[in-house]
Amino acid sequence: MIENQTETQETAETTSPTHTFSLQSRNPLWNVELQSLVDISKTDFPVLLLGPSGTGKDVLAQAIHKSSPRENAPFICVNCSALTETLIESELFGHIKGAFTGAVGDRKGAFESARHGTLFLDEIGDLPFALQAKLLRALENSEIRPVGSDKVINTDVRIIAATHQNLSQKIQEGQFRSDLFFRLNVVSVYTPPLKDRIEDFEDLLNVFAKQMRVRFSYDAIQKLKMHTWPGNIRELRNLVFRAAAVFPQQHIDIARAERLLKSSSVYTPAQEENSQPRMSVIKEVEKQIILKKLQENKGNQRRTAQELGMPKSTLNDRLRQYNINAKIYKSVPVSERIFG
Repeated sequence: MIENQTETQETAETTSPTHTFSLQSRNPLWNVELQSLVDISKTDFPVLLLGPSGTGKDVLAQAIHKSSPRENAPFICVNCSALTETLIESELFGHIKGAFTGAVGDRKGAFESARHGTLFLDEIGDLPFALQAKLLRALENSEIRPVGSDKVINTDVRIIAATHQNLSQKIQEGQFRSDLFFRLNVVSVYTPPLKDRIEDFEDLLNVFAKQMRVRFSYDAIQKLKMHTWPGNIRELRNLVFRAAAVFPQQHIDIARAERLLKSSSVYTPAQEENSQPRMSVIKEVEKQIILKKLQENKGNQRRTAQELGMPKSTLNDRLRQYNINAKIYKSVPVSERIFG
């Protein structure tokens, strides 16, 4: 998963002829979450991607698009934190000639550019408050009004939004509209930090290493896995790119790996040796996945354990740990099952 957003609005090519959800994880809990998106991707429901920066939310958004019936239409990404309030309104809705200083001609916005496709609103938590009402109106009415125009244009896009911020806190602070949050939060997915899905570390490292033609020794890889990766997958990608620049055509042994880690401003070996991994977030994700599977299986613990890839005894331990009563799900109607 590489986050390589360099333009405010960008189109991703979608050439795959079939609807295949290709993202997988060796972490069983995250893999269950990924596979739940197979059916979701085929709907037009908005998806809200939450989680720390650098966890690959943009790649996940593209995977959802490529697995959807809209895969042959444009995938447009708008970074809501990259522009001023005036420019981002134009970026989303377009403008007509003379609408503001510098508007030398008519311009289509992201909603029109993504027609019949997917519009990915990255860093939605940074969208100026004044624009949130206009975005909500566009989503509710499926229509937009370009800046400076009296003409209303009908839209047809699937919305995926992402943020690393705590939107509930921003709502309490009056910085994010609750009605827009509920409009976007039909399906929500939390993308875990790299340290909580470390089973995928070597696969991700290999992707970047092949791209940059860098080779790492076994000991170097084990050393890298001990790092807490506060910058997540983006930090790993940058380290491999740095390895290609600093040690061109050289085998990366443990000594070189340590040098690469130390060159990172956030790398603090003493803290890593003494700190314990924080598991509160991943435990909450695990709990929600267990609840989802129990609802789908109407409280059948044996089937739930099988689908989660864990022994039934382990599931029983988790039920006690999270204070979950599986019996109450035997009568839960299908319409009330959770999907986020």
